[in-house]
Amino acid sequence: MKKLIVGVGIFVIIVVTIVTVKCDDIIYWYNHSLHEDEYVSIVPNNYFVEDNFLYVNNYDKSEIFNKRQLIDFIYYFINSGAESIKGYCNKDYTECIDDIELISSDQETLSILNNFVHPYNSFSEIEIKYNSKGDFTITLKKLYTSEQINAINKAVDDFVKNNITNDMSVREKLKEVHDYIINTTDYDTYKTDNIKDDTYFSQNAYGVLVEHYGICSGYSDAMAIFLNKLGVINYKVSNKDHIWNLAFVDGKWLHIDLTWDDPVSERNVNRDNYFLITTKQLNALAGDSHDFNKHIFQEA
Repeated sequence: MKKLIVGVGIFVIIVVTIVTVKCDDIIYWYNHSLHEDEYVSIVPNNYFVEDNFLYVNNYDKSEIFNKRQLIDFIYYFINSGAESIKGYCNKDYTECIDDIELISSDQETLSILNNFVHPYNSFSEIEIKYNSKGDFTITLKKLYTSEQINAINKAVDDFVKNNITNDMSVREKLKEVHDYIINTTDYDTYKTDNIKDDTYFSQNAYGVLVEHYGICSGYSDAMAIFLNKLGVINYKVSNKDHIWNLAFVDGKWLHIDLTWDDPVSERNVNRDNYFLITTKQLNALAGDSHDFNKHIFQEA
């Protein structure tokens, strides 16, 4: 009997010890399994970009283990077309709160993620709210309205139907798009001098493809929409002063800069100097005006 009592006592001590040591783990597991329905996976919309890039990948799990996954989770959320999502930090990711604080206050880092998603899923505003436990919620406001998307899609579909044929090469198709955009769009010089002017939506593809006025962000969005429509892998390259397109064509990553091919001045009389060129060619033509962060835009 004494042996039985001693054995039971030892067993109880072991169980209590395990529960005590693992108490935080049990509470952590319980809290998140109990509210797992709050972390349900979002369903990506029709403009979701399935391609992964060297800087960002689609990470669709709600539990975050490191900073890389945190950035990839934010990217996946933006890329999916959703307007809000919840996630939480793994208990061993001790720097999580610091990383969330850093990223949420760094609008440049967040805005760069727009370069890798379909323009329709890009945001004009984004916010990350979090608590001390590492639970966080991300919300955003879309850059494009549904009315703008419908109008742009009609313009794109009409052009493709009337000008693009199956027997054309990818390069020929993109040259048609390139020429169409620069021939029907005026660079909005007034917008660049008066950034708050709202006469035209020249900062996005609606201004370029519907109103026919654009600045570099509008030109690059318009081209990105066509590239996605034609099934060409692409994203936008940017620096603090400019933004243009990078496309994977004929087995190479090549630059397209519609803004500089539609100049206000006559410096590019050929109007196709910046159509599907290598980084080496771009640097030779444009010097440091097209410098970019090689850690972010690695494909270039």
